[in-house]
Amino acid sequence: MVRRWLAVAAALVVMVGLGWSPWGRTAFKTTLFVLQILPQVPVRPQEWLAPEPRVREVRFSRPRGEGVADLYEPARPGRKGAILLFLGVNPAGRDDPRVVNLGKALARAGIVTLIPWSEPMAQKRIEPEEVETLVSAFQYLVGLPTVNPRRVGMGGFCVGASFALMAAADPRIRDQVAFVNALSVYFDARDLVVQVASRTRFWDGHAEAWEPDPLTREVLEGHLLSSLSPGEQEGVRKALAGDRGAVEALSPHGRAVLGLLEGPSLAEARALLAQLPPTALEFLRRISPSEYVGALRAQVLIMQDREDALVPFTEARRLAHALDGRVPVRYSEFALFRHVDPARRVGPVRFVGEAWKLFRHLYVILGLAG
Repeated sequence: MVRRWLAVAAALVVMVGLGWSPWGRTAFKTTLFVLQILPQVPVRPQEWLAPEPRVREVRFSRPRGEGVADLYEPARPGRKGAILLFLGVNPAGRDDPRVVNLGKALARAGIVTLIPWSEPMAQKRIEPEEVETLVSAFQYLVGLPTVNPRRVGMGGFCVGASFALMAAADPRIRDQVAFVNALSVYFDARDLVVQVASRTRFWDGHAEAWEPDPLTREVLEGHLLSSLSPGEQEGVRKALAGDRGAVEALSPHGRAVLGLLEGPSLAEARALLAQLPPTALEFLRRISPSEYVGALRAQVLIMQDREDALVPFTEARRLAHALDGRVPVRYSEFALFRHVDPARRVGPVRFVGEAWKLFRHLYVILGLAG
C-alpha cells in the first residue's frame, strides 16, 4: 500500500514538471481530480492545491415555473468551461457528500458546475417534461458571465444520463453542447422494461440472466402501475399477493402490467410490452434516447459498470453502437464502479488498471471543459 501511494506521489511530481504545456496541465488537473473522487485513495492533494470553490443555490426560468440548482464555481477569476450534471432518480439528496465532493472537485479543476434538481425524480417519478428543465438549465449556464460558452457540456448518471442525451439533441441548444458524458445510461426504455421484467440482459443476439437492483424494480413497478386506474392498481396488487380471483376483473392493460411484474421470460416480456396501450408505449418512446440520437451534434463519452445491477451494460453498448459514425464516441467499461460510484473493491493490480482507464476517460472531459 505504501509503495502504491509513493508511486502516486512520484507521478504527481512528474505531472507538475509537465504542467507548463497545455496537455500537461490537463493531465495534472485530471490526476488531482481522479485522486479526489476515488474513495479508495486516502490523500486529497486537490484540496491542498486549489482554493475552496464558491457554492450557492440558483434559480432559473423554465416553461413550468422556476427551476432550482446548485452552482459550483472556481475560486479563481476568469471565464471557464462548464458542465451541467443531472443526477436523475437519485436516492441521495443534494447535500450527499458524494454529490458535494464531485461538484467541488470539478470546480477546483476549473469547471463551473451546475446541478439542477428535479422534484419528480427525487420522488422516483420519471417525467418526459424534465428534458425541458435541462434545456432551460443549460441556457442559464451558458449565459453566466463566468462561463466560456464554447466549452460547455452536459453529464448525467443513470436516468439522468439518458435525459442529458435527449436534452443535448434539442435544436435550441444542440449546437452549443460540446460534449455529453453518460454514466450507466439506458438507450431504449422499452428494451429496459423487457430486461428488468424478465431479469435477462441481451446484446447482439445473446441473452443471459441478470438480477436487477430493488430500486430499478421499484421504479418499473411504480410506472407500470401509474398507467392504470386506481381500481386496477389495487387489482394488480391483490393478484401479486396471491389473490387469483382479482385477475378476472382486470382489463387487457391490467393483465399486461401484471404479467410484466410476475417475472416473465424474455419472449413473454416482449409480447406483454406490445400489449400495453398506445399511451404507455408513447411514454416509453418519449423517454428513450434511441429516438433522439440522430439529432445529436456533441461528442459523447460513455462510462459503464460491467456488472451494473440498476441498468444492464447492454444498454450502454447499444448506445455506443448507434452513435458510431454519427458523432465522436468514447466508450469505457469499468470493473471499479458499483453503478455510478467508483467504490467496488478490486485487487491492487486491477485497481491501478481501472484508475488509469478512468484517468484516460476523464482527461478528455477536462480537456474539453477545463
